[in-house]
Amino acid sequence: MELTQSLLAVIPVFLLIATGYIFACWKTINLASVTELIVYLGTPSLALSSLASRRIFLEEIMVLSFGLLIIFAVVGLLVQIYFLVFRFRSRGFTLPVLFMNAGNMGIPLALFAFGQAGMQRATFLFVLNTILQYSLGIYILKGRGEAREIFRLPLIYATVTGLALNLTGVAIPEAMFQAISLLGQATIPLMLVSLGYRLRHVKAFRWRDAAGGALTRIVGGFAAALIAVQIVGATGVNRQVLLLYGCLPAAVVNFVLTEKYGQDPELAASIVVFSTVLSLVTTPIALWLIM
Repeated sequence: MELTQSLLAVIPVFLLIATGYIFACWKTINLASVTELIVYLGTPSLALSSLASRRIFLEEIMVLSFGLLIIFAVVGLLVQIYFLVFRFRSRGFTLPVLFMNAGNMGIPLALFAFGQAGMQRATFLFVLNTILQYSLGIYILKGRGEAREIFRLPLIYATVTGLALNLTGVAIPEAMFQAISLLGQATIPLMLVSLGYRLRHVKAFRWRDAAGGALTRIVGGFAAALIAVQIVGATGVNRQVLLLYGCLPAAVVNFVLTEKYGQDPELAASIVVFSTVLSLVTTPIALWLIM
């Protein structure tokens, strides 16, 4: 993929994020209601329709799963090295560096860059990332797990259903599938606009550790993904999506969780903002290298 094509894949994503940011400057809304629609209707529909629409094999699921786990392991090691070098430790640093923006940015970017097959893989990685975020992520913040949180998310049940339909070859009735698919597709721009809106209200900023966290998340994550695809032998679109996910910026939900559990939310917010801005430059370059 030429650099121009990489930019064309990225521009729609950042335009929608900018739209949400500008909208937030003009009007205040209750974003919680929009988030409820995304969490309880949009993303489950996206997961179900995406996973059921195009055949994915068990071997590919294993490659993607182990690939993402290796990325987490390597980035986690980089976080510990950062703490040792700078004699600094914060759970509000660990969470946003570890967990990438798998939904709001990962799924749309994979769709625009790699088509429906890319979006399908990205959706699966988003689900896996969500499971880890609400189990390992909360364990990092609290020192104990919150497994019940995972089972409250309809996304999990939609994913299991989608994978079961995919692997067994059972088709959803066409009219029902089209309705679910439309709802899922509508979620993509809504996620991006919501991300922009949320970023407008992030005020705190801590330069040094925000820059260190953002670079570890994006550059370190890409290096981790390069290691992961070699270990698991990922090829084709599986390799492309894993590499893309490695260099995604930090997810806004990391700030929400650190704020909820009182674990340095100002630093988490700073990393989210810095990494998202930095990704304006790094994402087109990464896509160019990936292709």
